[in-house]
Amino acid sequence: MSIKFASVFSRSRFTDSDSWSEALYHGGALPGDDFDLSHVTGYYGAMLRAVYEEPPDHMSSYDYEQVYQEQRPDIFIRKLPDRRRFVRAPTAEMTPSPASTFVTAEQFAEHYEAAAFAFNWELHCETAVTLWWSALGAHGAPEAQKLFSAFTKDLNDWLFRRCIPTAYFFSHENSSRIGLHTHLAVHLSLPKIGRRSVRDDFRRWAMGWPERNGLGLRKRAIRVTGPAKDTPWLHWYRFHYQVKGHDPGAVVRQAGNSEHGRAVMLSDLIAYRWQDPGVVAMRPRIGHALNLGPARRTIGIPAGFDEPRNATRRRTSTQKSQLFGAFLTQSQLVPPPSQPPVRSPYVSRYRDGWRDVGWLYPDEFSMRVTKLSRLPAAARPAPAPLPDDFMSEPEIS
Repeated sequence: MSIKFASVFSRSRFTDSDSWSEALYHGGALPGDDFDLSHVTGYYGAMLRAVYEEPPDHMSSYDYEQVYQEQRPDIFIRKLPDRRRFVRAPTAEMTPSPASTFVTAEQFAEHYEAAAFAFNWELHCETAVTLWWSALGAHGAPEAQKLFSAFTKDLNDWLFRRCIPTAYFFSHENSSRIGLHTHLAVHLSLPKIGRRSVRDDFRRWAMGWPERNGLGLRKRAIRVTGPAKDTPWLHWYRFHYQVKGHDPGAVVRQAGNSEHGRAVMLSDLIAYRWQDPGVVAMRPRIGHALNLGPARRTIGIPAGFDEPRNATRRRTSTQKSQLFGAFLTQSQLVPPPSQPPVRSPYVSRYRDGWRDVGWLYPDEFSMRVTKLSRLPAAARPAPAPLPDDFMSEPEIS
C-alpha cells in the first residue's frame, strides 16, 4: 500500500482562494503540475495568468465575468448568488405593464445614507424579518399598512425595554409568488464573541406577534433569520437585498464625468441581480427608523449613545422632580448659552459623490461579491532631503 502525501500547494491548506493564489505565486508553483490555472483568483491569480499566458476559457460565463470584474473593480459586474431564476432587467422597449414601483436613484441615496449612518455607529442590522401580509389577513395595501405600523410600534417598544438603540430599515415588495410582503433588517446588539439569548428572544417575540394581536396562530406569516453573533457584512447583504427592485435605467454618473468613459448605472452599485418588485402601494416604498433619519444625521449621532437609554427610567419620582425643579430654576435665572453642535452632521460617501463600490461598502463585503483582493499598497517614496543651506539667512546686498 503506497502512501500519497498532500502537496504543499493543496487548496485545502488555505482559508480562501486569494491566499492560496498568493502562495502559488510566491512559491514558484507550476500550472498543470501543482494547480489548475483556471481556479486562481484575485490579484495574484491575475499575475499568474499573465506570467503563463493562459487566457480564460471563452466558453465560460464565469471567466467572462471575472475578466470584466478585474477591468472594472469600481462596480459590481459579479452579483451575489440567488436561488431564483434569472430575469433580465427591462429596457426602454421592455417596460413592464403596469409599471412596477421601482426604487429610484433618490430613494437609493436616502436608503444608503441611513444604512451607512447605522454602520458608522456599529448598529449592524444583520437580523432579517419577512412579513407576508396576505398570510397575516391583510387583503390590500391599506390593511397591510396599518398592520406594519402596529408591528413597528411594538418593535420600537421591544427594543426600548431592552435598552437596544433603535435601528432598522425596510422595503416593501409585491411578488407574483406571495404577493405583498416586507423585508425588514433590524439591529439587536448581538455579541461579538459567544452567544446570548437576544436573537432567540426576538424570534419568539416576532413570530408570536400575530397571536398576541388577535390575528390567530399564523406560523408562516413572519419569518426571522439571522446570526447568533455580530456579523457586520450581513448588514450590507440585507441592504442590497432590499434594493434589488431598483430602476434599471437610472444613471448615477454620466459617461462624460466617468474616468472609464461609460455611464455608471444604479445597477452597477447594487450587488443583487435585478428583480421585478411589482406594483407596491404601501408608502414609503423603502424606509428606515427615525433614529437613522435626517434629524439624527444632522446632529451626527443616533439616539441612545449619549447616555444609557434606561438611565432616566431608573431614577425615582423624587429624583425626577428634583431634576425638573433644578432645570426650571436654572432656566429662569440664567439664559441657556448658545453653543455650536458638538458633532458635525453625518454625510455619507454617496452624498459626497463617490460611485466606487470599493469605497461605498467595506472590504469584507465588496470582496465577497467581486472575488477580488485589494491591491497591495505601494510603498510611498521617502521625500528628498532638504539642502543644508535651505534655512540659511538670505544675503542682503
